[in-house]
Amino acid sequence: MLVVKNDAYGHGLSTIATAAADAGIRSFATSDLATGLATRAVVPADTRVLAWPTGERSLLADAIAAEIEIGVGDFELLALLIDRHATRRTRVHLEVDTGLSRGGFRPDQWNSLASTVSAAVTSGAIELAGVWSHIAEASDDDDDDARSRYDEAVHALTTAGLTPGIRHLAASAASWARPEFRYDAVRIGAFAYGIRPAGGPDSATLGIRPIARLLAPVVAVDDAAVTVAVGSRDGLFSSLAGAVDVATSAGLRPLREVGAEVSRVGSWPGARVGDTVEIFGPAVEPTALAEAVGTIGEEVVTRIAPWVPRTTALSP
Repeated sequence: MLVVKNDAYGHGLSTIATAAADAGIRSFATSDLATGLATRAVVPADTRVLAWPTGERSLLADAIAAEIEIGVGDFELLALLIDRHATRRTRVHLEVDTGLSRGGFRPDQWNSLASTVSAAVTSGAIELAGVWSHIAEASDDDDDDARSRYDEAVHALTTAGLTPGIRHLAASAASWARPEFRYDAVRIGAFAYGIRPAGGPDSATLGIRPIARLLAPVVAVDDAAVTVAVGSRDGLFSSLAGAVDVATSAGLRPLREVGAEVSRVGSWPGARVGDTVEIFGPAVEPTALAEAVGTIGEEVVTRIAPWVPRTTALSP
């Protein structure tokens, strides 16, 4: 499953989903119903789209009508979906809590869950399309414990006579490093966009590279620095000033200042107005910026404001 939450991690949902579908991907996932509906609008009809609503309910009827598969992690939402079956049977993916406490049915609820879902499936109210969980991906031991609990949850469902559908536990990091976590599907988010984990393996080891570049035009030049037309209002962390280098035609240069609308970068011989500076991209990875300010690469790319122009160049 390709994860396209947060406007495809700031890359542009329509562009990413369309390109992915053209490449043959037929399964997408997101963390809200609005993005699920937007994804459905641009992908082929035979594509599966999963959305796990985090508190929202207003778009539920539209999502069901659009055949969005719904991630369910609480009895309130489950009951609501069962009650709606008169108009259309919903395909659900049950989220189970395997220790991260990020959401999902707790272990003490699994037997009751199995009984409720079994009755609903038998009556035709819902279809069990999958079982899934989030894991911390912090240590092998913790992840092994989470996997054991996940297997216990699936066992509780199968003991009740249910077929679990698609089992998906791993996201990007675990799907790369732990083949035994892959089950029937994996949810690939950050790695699909070439964003490596902060403090983790480098991109070359993972075999990924950023697919987005943030380029800023040079608008003024002096002996000490060039001024580029991007700043904190566009989504740059002001704390990046003095902490990172950015890429120029003459190599890496320090990012000296981050203002509201413009920033200052160390100059180089021959610099001129109209040149471009790569703030992040293959030369300076988003995660490198993130590590300098104590966050993750995903936040660097998703912070870029929607008014910053996007240009798409698809590889042949």
